[in-house]
Amino acid sequence: MADSRHLPILVAVESDPTRYHGEHAGRPGLLTRGEAEQLLAHLASDLAEVLPDIARCSLTMAGALFDQTQLMRPGFGIYRALESFAPLPAESGEYRPRLLSLGALDGALPVPDLQPEPDIPLASLQLLPLLVSGPEAELSRLSERMEHLFLERGQLSARTAQALESGFGIGTLHARFMTLTDLNAMLHLQLDHFGFRPLWELLDAALEQGADPFSVAGRGGQRFDFADGAVLGHFETFDYWAGEGSGTKTPGDTQALAQGYAEWTREYRQYLLTLAAHHVPVAQCRAGQPDEVLEGAFMVEECVGAAGPGTARVTEHLAADLGVVAITVATEGRRLNFYPLRPDGLNELHAYLRDAGYAAGGVAFPGNINCDPESRRLEPGQAG
Repeated sequence: MADSRHLPILVAVESDPTRYHGEHAGRPGLLTRGEAEQLLAHLASDLAEVLPDIARCSLTMAGALFDQTQLMRPGFGIYRALESFAPLPAESGEYRPRLLSLGALDGALPVPDLQPEPDIPLASLQLLPLLVSGPEAELSRLSERMEHLFLERGQLSARTAQALESGFGIGTLHARFMTLTDLNAMLHLQLDHFGFRPLWELLDAALEQGADPFSVAGRGGQRFDFADGAVLGHFETFDYWAGEGSGTKTPGDTQALAQGYAEWTREYRQYLLTLAAHHVPVAQCRAGQPDEVLEGAFMVEECVGAAGPGTARVTEHLAADLGVVAITVATEGRRLNFYPLRPDGLNELHAYLRDAGYAAGGVAFPGNINCDPESRRLEPGQAG
């Protein structure tokens, strides 16, 4: 049997995002079997105009658009799912090209990996994965030429763009063929532009698989380690951040400390959220203790020094758009700082404090991160 393999490519669609928000918002639709067959025929014709030799290969496509966070995941599950449907060479060794389109039936694609995730916030960039299958030598030649030709002549024809618009029910500003290398380079530029190049390095290593261990630092000193396909984030409490961590050089006044820790937390959470969206395994440890992985939805820190008179039993420390970043509990001469570790962590933390009876002693809402500039530690608020 002749050697054959698969080559993943895609159509990058810059769509009109106004259709995804507002009173009459809607997500891109799924193509029926007939619509998917028609669109794939148009795409095959466009590809043949750029790469005539691609007519000797098969094309497989699912009738769905995806966000890049769902497409760019370790193992590339969407393409693995397309491979399971891709035509194979005949027993004689002859490769017979085919166009195989997968449409939706009753609002669902044939396998879960080909179903767009409904909880991903929609962005203007939508992606249509395509799988090119054929003899290995043929695909090697095509792959070498795609990088250059797609850049110069990869834009979809007007009729194909129209079929894409009408099928998915979107407005198309621009649509073109791309390779996964092109898409990864675009992601690199996007994250680098906003100061998140280290985040791209983590994503790229997770997608590549088999990358050597390394560490990166965010703009505020946030530390992340990569090893064995997973990321370890080093979480800094306010007291650690201000006293011996990334915030040691922050001026010792209340506003500067509060703002500095809010900025550190905002970027740290952005790393965690983005990595999770791309399904990169992430764990957290307490900064300075990398061998102790934090478990659960929140962590607790025992503080130095007792709470002073007139302090509230519970104090919620707020940071603008981040909401509650920490909760200080003063109980039996002790001070405990609680920190949510994941998006649902605050709900579980509130439930824990309520069940433990701490909230019955009164809650202070200072409206900011309440800290002592001299000790550089979180402070309970005053009881109401």
